[in-house]
Amino acid sequence: MSDRFEGASAEGYDRGFGSVSAQFIPTLLSSARVSPGQRVLDVATGTGIAAKAAVVAVGPTGHVIATDLSSPMLQQARERLGATPNAAFAVGNGQSLAFPDQSFDAVLCAMGLMFFAEPARGLSEFHRTVREGGWAAVSVNTTPEKAFVTRVDAVIARHAGSHPAAHRYFSLGNASLLRSLFAAAGFRNIGTTTETRRFPFASFSAYFSPLEKGQGPTGRSFVALTATQQDAVREEIRRQLENAPVPGGPINVEVEILFGFGQR
Repeated sequence: MSDRFEGASAEGYDRGFGSVSAQFIPTLLSSARVSPGQRVLDVATGTGIAAKAAVVAVGPTGHVIATDLSSPMLQQARERLGATPNAAFAVGNGQSLAFPDQSFDAVLCAMGLMFFAEPARGLSEFHRTVREGGWAAVSVNTTPEKAFVTRVDAVIARHAGSHPAAHRYFSLGNASLLRSLFAAAGFRNIGTTTETRRFPFASFSAYFSPLEKGQGPTGRSFVALTATQQDAVREEIRRQLENAPVPGGPINVEVEILFGFGQR
């Protein structure tokens, strides 16, 4: 499983994507049928956005375990949840979960499965650790044109000639592929759905300036480019987003997320 955030700022990731990611979490939880009193596993928790929502959903009689391969991300998750009595944290690989069979009522993976070296193996682990009748749900990017920040990574890859992880970001964005992976892992009652939201910014600069400051993994990739490459990437993204008649006006960033889910 690839650790996309090795050496990156977890706080920078939260500033760059956390508020957007949170908007899609209710659909993830409903896809996994998360309800009060359940025991839930959040795989590749990142900074704990889905885990925090799951803690609220399961209530005081439920329990949530958040795992991630990245220690800095997991530390950020701990800080997000604070002294929550019904949450626990563990550094772990989603492709080799350290939990017994059928340990959980639901397994979640928000915007992480596409970073697994072997997504099919990860889904097999989700299937193994969820109880009979329980559900697993994942969320992934669809296309670069409908991504919030990783659209910039796709453009960086074109202008820089390579990008360590850009090829993974949209690798599971096909609904048929995602359903086939769930089926191969042994799930039944498999389904997919997409959700689209638009996020307004006062200007293109308001959207892009955090990346120019090197915030998050995408920002780190951007500031590592040459000045000429940075100019080319910035201009291409500006053309994608700035549809207003007057340059510098408000923009809307359209984001589409694909959800896959299945029952053991």
